[in-house]
Amino acid sequence: MNKAIVREAASHTTPIFFGYMAIGIPLGLMVVNAGYPWWLSLVMGLFMYSGAGEYVAIGLFAAGASLAEIIITEFFVNIRHIVYGLSLIEKCRGTRIWKPFIIYWLTDETYALLCSTKIPPRAEKGPFLGTIAFLDFFYWMLGSVTGALACNVLKHFNLAQYLTGVDFALCALFAVILTGQIALGIADAKKASPGKSMLEPFVSATIGLASCTLALILYKLGLLPSSNIIFLSILMGITLIVLLRGISFYAEKGQSPRTAILIALFAMVLAAAVFAAGIFQLGQPGKMPEVTNGKLSLLFAIGAVFVCGAIIFFERAFSFILFSRKEPPPLVKFIEQYIPSMIIAILLVYCFKDINFTIFPYGLPAFAGLAFAVLVNLAVKNSMVSIFGATALYMILSAVLI
Repeated sequence: MNKAIVREAASHTTPIFFGYMAIGIPLGLMVVNAGYPWWLSLVMGLFMYSGAGEYVAIGLFAAGASLAEIIITEFFVNIRHIVYGLSLIEKCRGTRIWKPFIIYWLTDETYALLCSTKIPPRAEKGPFLGTIAFLDFFYWMLGSVTGALACNVLKHFNLAQYLTGVDFALCALFAVILTGQIALGIADAKKASPGKSMLEPFVSATIGLASCTLALILYKLGLLPSSNIIFLSILMGITLIVLLRGISFYAEKGQSPRTAILIALFAMVLAAAVFAAGIFQLGQPGKMPEVTNGKLSLLFAIGAVFVCGAIIFFERAFSFILFSRKEPPPLVKFIEQYIPSMIIAILLVYCFKDINFTIFPYGLPAFAGLAFAVLVNLAVKNSMVSIFGATALYMILSAVLI
C-alpha cells in the first residue's frame, strides 16, 4: 500500500482514533464483565463492526434475549446505514476492488469522513477511501480488544469489583447519540424552513421513550418477559410514528397514504401477537437451552454475531445494490427521517429495565449519569468526555449510595 496514502488517510482519521479508543475500551470491558472470553470482542469486531450495534448486542447477550429479538433490534439499530449508502453511491463509484471493503467498514464516523474528505491530487480514489475505512476499523478493534484484555488483567488481580457499573457506558452512548440526532434535526429544520416548529425532531424520540416505558411497565407488572421488551417497544413505536407522521408524509409527496396505513396495521397486529406470545412464554416453566445463568451461551452468542453481521452488511450494501441507478421510494426517506431516533430512545429506556425505583437510591445514579452525558455533550460536543464522565459518575454514585 502506498505510504503517502496511508499518511494522508491517517491525518484525517486521527480524531476517530481517540474516539474509538474511548468508546471501544468500555465495550471490551463489558464483554468480559458479562462473563464472556476476551476474544468474543475480537469476533464481534471482525464480523459485526458496529459501535452501537455491538454495545446493544452484548447487552442483549447478557440479558439472555431471544435470537428473534436480537435480529429485529440490530436491524433497526443499524437501519440508518441504508441511508448512508444513498449519499455515497457517487463517491464510491470507480473504487473497484475496494468497494465491498468500504461498504463493510461503513460506520457513522467513517461515513462522515468519506462524505467530507476530498481525494488528494495524484491519489487513487479506491485505495485512499479504502485506507480511511480500514484505519477506522483498526482503531475500533484495538480499542475493544484492549478493553477486554484489561478486564481480564483486572480479574486476575481480583480488581474486577471496581468495574461495577461500567456497563452504564451503553446508556451514556445512547444518550449522546440521541442528543446529537435531535440537535441535527433541529439544525436541518431551521435550514429547510426557518418558520417550522422546532419540536418536530423531538417527535420520534418522544414516541420511542413512551413505547419502551409502557413495555417496561408491563414487564415490571409481570405481564411481559424481558426478552420481548425491545421487540414490543419497536412495534408499538412504528405503529404510532406511522399513524402520526406517515400518513401526512405520503400526502406531502402527493402519494396515497395507503402504504402507511397498511404498515401501521401490520405493526399493530404484530405487537398484539408479541404481547400474547409473551403471556404464553411467562406461563411456561424452565428456560431455553441457549441461556446459561441468565445470559446466552457462548456458542449461541457467536452464532448470533454471525447472523447480525450478515444483516448489518446487507443494510450497508442495500442502497449500492438497489438504488445505484434509480431513485429510492418514499418509505426509505421516511425511515431516514423518523426511525433512527425512535430506536435509540427505545434502547436508552431499555437500559433502565433492571433498576428498582421503589427502594433507595431510586435510580438516582442512573439519572445523574444520564443528565451528565446529555448536558456535557451539549456543552462541549465531545462524545468521549460525555461517555467516560457519565460512566465514572454513575460508578462513583453507585458505590457511595448503594
